Amino acid sequence: MIKRSLLAVTISALGVASAQATPYLPMDARGLAMGSTGVASAIRAHAPAYNPSLLSQAEYDDDFALLIPSLGVVVADEDEIYDTFVDINDDLVPEFEALFEDGNATNFNQKLENLDNATDELFNAVSALKNLNNGNRYQLASKLQEANKDFSTKLSELKDELSKVNNLTSDLSDALNSVSGDNIRGRFGASAGLAFPGKSFAGAVTYNTEVTFSGRAIYSQGDDNLLKAYGQAAGKLISNSQSVSGDIDTIAISLEQGNDISAAQLVGLVDSVEDLQNFSSDPVDTAASQKILIIENGLLSDQAEDPELGSKLEVLAAAVTEFGLSLSREFSFGERKVAIGLTPKLQKVTTIHYVTEADNEEDIDRDEIEDQSETFTHVNADLGVSFRLGSTNKWIVGVVGKNLIGKEFETKDAPVRGNPEGLMAPSQTISLDPQWRAGVAFNGDWTTVAFDVDLIENDPIAFEAPTQYAALGAELDVWDSVQFRMGYRTNMSLADSDVVSIGFGLSPWVLHMDIALLANPNDPEKEAGAAFDLGVNF
Repeated sequence: MIKRSLLAVTISALGVASAQATPYLPMDARGLAMGSTGVASAIRAHAPAYNPSLLSQAEYDDDFALLIPSLGVVVADEDEIYDTFVDINDDLVPEFEALFEDGNATNFNQKLENLDNATDELFNAVSALKNLNNGNRYQLASKLQEANKDFSTKLSELKDELSKVNNLTSDLSDALNSVSGDNIRGRFGASAGLAFPGKSFAGAVTYNTEVTFSGRAIYSQGDDNLLKAYGQAAGKLISNSQSVSGDIDTIAISLEQGNDISAAQLVGLVDSVEDLQNFSSDPVDTAASQKILIIENGLLSDQAEDPELGSKLEVLAAAVTEFGLSLSREFSFGERKVAIGLTPKLQKVTTIHYVTEADNEEDIDRDEIEDQSETFTHVNADLGVSFRLGSTNKWIVGVVGKNLIGKEFETKDAPVRGNPEGLMAPSQTISLDPQWRAGVAFNGDWTTVAFDVDLIENDPIAFEAPTQYAALGAELDVWDSVQFRMGYRTNMSLADSDVVSIGFGLSPWVLHMDIALLANPNDPEKEAGAAFDLGVNF
């Protein structure tokens, strides 16, 4: 019957059009804890990820900093797809599958078989009327009433079961449709770096990798038609059966009253019962471009027992690995000192495209996913500018452009796993587009307050909403040994996408350890993440 994999698959079944760049969101623990700010507030080894010019905003006694490793992960499910499908998979699907299980004497399939057997007995009783005479009138009328009574009982049992079928298919279809088109996304980042801050010259060597995936649920109209067709087919059979049963009741009573049945009445009655024996429902258009019968000759058809579903799981992901060399210097423009930083970087971009049918029971194989990956190399660059304001030079303003050399990358055509006809899903496009962000920060002796904002809207990698973040963060540094951080970030392109974050750092002597947690304040399951850094500062 309907396989449970349909529900797992439909969670992230994708109808891919194109994929775009990932959002501007470095994954270090200090920045995440401060609302993902850093264009004017990042320090030392974190600076190249946010704004390479900040390497020249370091204090004069800063020597070098080593960051290894920095790890972060963020998962966002704004539409609560996961919870919906857990409810479906745990509750609705087991109930629906039970309607069709072999050996279950109370299920829908068995009730159809019971009615079919009763229809055969009814046909025999009606056919016996061909030998009707005054000697056997009451006996044949009694057998006809008895067969019709049993037929009515089985019909009533099927009708009761039909109500359950309709309720379940309606609930299941509504639940699936409620999340159709919604998205779920996630990102994982890992980085390391060695930075040498300085006013006249600063440099850093960095490694960074980010894996971004995106998916959305698309429950096909064909599969929706299929689910609802079970109840529709049985409903038509029941309606036809009730009409025939009523006609038989009328004739049986007439026979008991001594009336005869005409040849035309008898032929019509035999034909009506025979039609029930041979009843086949109307063909159903399914998502697999097939027309199938739910009921064939009064019984559930083989195609309805094991239908081919049209919903698909299509995974689209991008992994971007970067090796960067950041260079920065402070220049004087009149009385203004401006730091300019540049990060040329070599990028390895890996795209992944994986597709499987909903009713494919084979496990997802890692080798198959690797077979569907495509790897490219690309040269890119980040450019940042920053300068200090105020009489005490505690304020810093920064602007940065990342991935200034935009480029598009193609995925492979993907075979649809489980499709017997060798269907191929066409390749898709992933773009690395330039991103621009500005920030301002106050860097006091004990406190840092920062505000960042994306200057342009960033397109999503696939199906999630575009991003244009505004972020606010603060840090309290106690004796250069313990740091307490908090932050707030909102996506100006999407409602109810706020995130709050907290974190702390420990920096005894030269060692630095930072931890951050973030979540949507209204519902943590909509977006949550964590990050961890370990480094050394001199």
